[in-house]
Amino acid sequence: MPYIGNISDLKWTWDPVAAAKTGSPILINTPHLEVRTLVLRPGQRPPYHRHHSEMDEGYLIQQGRGVMKIDGEAFEVQAGDILLGKRGGYHDMENTGDEDIIEFNFRGGKMPSGTITPEIDEAPPLEDISATPGSRYILRNIFGERPTGVSKNKIEEGAPEVFKTPYLELFVFTHQTGDNNATHTHQAEMDEASYLVRGSGKIRFHIDGESVEGGEGDLIHIPGGSRHHVERILEGELIVLNMRGGKLPSITSWE
Repeated sequence: MPYIGNISDLKWTWDPVAAAKTGSPILINTPHLEVRTLVLRPGQRPPYHRHHSEMDEGYLIQQGRGVMKIDGEAFEVQAGDILLGKRGGYHDMENTGDEDIIEFNFRGGKMPSGTITPEIDEAPPLEDISATPGSRYILRNIFGERPTGVSKNKIEEGAPEVFKTPYLELFVFTHQTGDNNATHTHQAEMDEASYLVRGSGKIRFHIDGESVEGGEGDLIHIPGGSRHHVERILEGELIVLNMRGGKLPSITSWE
């Protein structure tokens, strides 16, 4: 089924015992793409870790604020920030605020991503880069800067991109009243997901003959090679996070 569920029901509050046994729940789990939603309560910080180097990892901070470390560099993150992690870099995040952090996490490339914890002598010294304007890891704040709209998703333009790597692509845009796009497919060796981040509008996804309606907080899985298109069905702006993982760049065949 394309519909995964609503993040309000799917998010998982980090627990060190459960995490050590099974890891965090994976909402979309394919050979090309993994998607999770993690909640950190004030003061919580999962262990410093990294993943293998044939994948990339991205984040949306849905709520809250904290401090993230990547290979010893520490910087502040807040609600609306979109990040692209350092490939193969050790990282963690600590909730330094007074409300829960909700982190939407997506990984593309060769899955499973796995988790590698450092030996003691691998942990680098900490350098505070929080005062660095436009930290290279924070690519955009989608709550502070309204994403671009895509009225017709023109074939020659495509969707507005945030980043593209050999393993992971991210697009962020708004759907508005009357928006629609043409039926299309991508290569089979990748998976795609749409997270409907915020807004009052609704979208109908048509995926291989199945229709799914989605609104704020919903997560939709679009398998590689599937024939699909999207239409607007309810008035109101809606911010959409669209991610693709696997054998990239993505190739679009329009009908």
